[in-house]
Amino acid sequence: MGLEKVSLRGRRFSIQFFSIMQEFGGVIPWLDGMDEMRFATEGHWFQDAMRSRFGGEVTPYQFVADDDASTFVGGILHFDKAPERMRDCQNLALAEYLEAKGVNFISCLQVRDPMQGRGLGSAMTRRAIDVIIKKHGPVWGVVSNPKLLPWYVALGANTPSPPDNRDSLWIVDWSHSAR
Repeated sequence: MGLEKVSLRGRRFSIQFFSIMQEFGGVIPWLDGMDEMRFATEGHWFQDAMRSRFGGEVTPYQFVADDDASTFVGGILHFDKAPERMRDCQNLALAEYLEAKGVNFISCLQVRDPMQGRGLGSAMTRRAIDVIIKKHGPVWGVVSNPKLLPWYVALGANTPSPPDNRDSLWIVDWSHSAR
């Protein structure tokens, strides 16, 4: 299984984005209003739209199978600036603190449905976190399902969000780890 950085304007990312919208559209707030973008066919337009929407760089990474087609298994997105806008005062304070420390944001960790249940998620996530931290520095993200928090803790994340919060999102961060 390989982890590869891909271009926002390439066909590979359009496949990844379509998959992201299927899995996370309507769940992750920063994706609101982006549903139609998954049908964009002009890569330069897509890249410019993403940059202007988030005011920074977005770097997609893909997990690919070791087959001849480099089959898309899943992916993760790295942002130099978080697209999340928290409403809960504790989450907002945490997010602002992490941003002020220069901690980058990750989102949309996914393993395609047919590939799930094979134990790939943990191995791929560990590898992706390690690669992104080495290239970009510490990272944080959010989880939309609190049942996944123990899984992220097992992967080395700190989970500082309050259990009940207005966002129904829980911050996970790797800014404390010396990886």
